[in-house]
Amino acid sequence: MRRSRTALLVVAALVVVAVAAMAQEKTAGTTTKTTTTKTTTAKASTSSSTKGSPASGKLGVKTITGDIIDPSCWVMNGAKGEAHKECMIACAKAGQTLAILEKKTNKVYILAAERPGEDPNKSVLDYAGQSVLVKGKVFTRGGIMAIQVASVEPYSAAKAAAH
Repeated sequence: MRRSRTALLVVAALVVVAVAAMAQEKTAGTTTKTTTTKTTTAKASTSSSTKGSPASGKLGVKTITGDIIDPSCWVMNGAKGEAHKECMIACAKAGQTLAILEKKTNKVYILAAERPGEDPNKSVLDYAGQSVLVKGKVFTRGGIMAIQVASVEPYSAAKAAAH
């Protein structure tokens, strides 16, 4: 008799724990569904408001005066210029995509290749750590700016003024 009461109490305790766990999962599932719905709604309204706007896609051809940088080292350490040249070249050869830090706006333009698999750094690697005048097609999406370089030359104030 005593064993059956103990067994009954154990079974009752397990049922209570199982019911509590199911209730907690149901509450968590409702919260997740609500959050997902809010997120989906926010994404939908954001996409509809930016569709066809200059905030996404191709912006056109632009001439940028700036410094060739390794965006990772620049963001984390502020590293740029001649003092960072060797590190930048080593990182680029290891696969890091370089970027242009625009002098006027301090915007970073990630280099983009014309075709997948091409090295986007090839046209600017000789100018690592230098100020340059770059012309190319500019794209933006998700807050990131990118440029497909058509031409690059060392920066000179006279040439920059002409553009």
